Amino acid sequence: MSRYPLRIAGSIVGALTAIVSGLVGSGLITTDQGNATTGVITGLVTLLAAFGVVISTERKVTPLVDPRTRQGAPLVPAETAGDTPYRAAEGWETGRG
Repeated sequence: MSRYPLRIAGSIVGALTAIVSGLVGSGLITTDQGNATTGVITGLVTLLAAFGVVISTERKVTPLVDPRTRQGAPLVPAETAGDTPYRAAEGWETGRG
């Protein structure tokens, strides 16, 4: 993995769009074909960016349902002094009337 992944991704996207613009300018493809190709490139980059964000951040977020440590041990709420297991399980609604 590179130290500067955004620079590499930006360079690749810039190169691809420059190639498409060059092809349109030289008359090898039409303006409509160039716009469609640029749209596909933009769509793919957006899709890959969304998946990249999900994949890179998902392991850093503790799930709310069945939270566990990296070793697989379940995470449980800590009991404070004076709390019984029943009161700690009730949460913030304890004592509301």
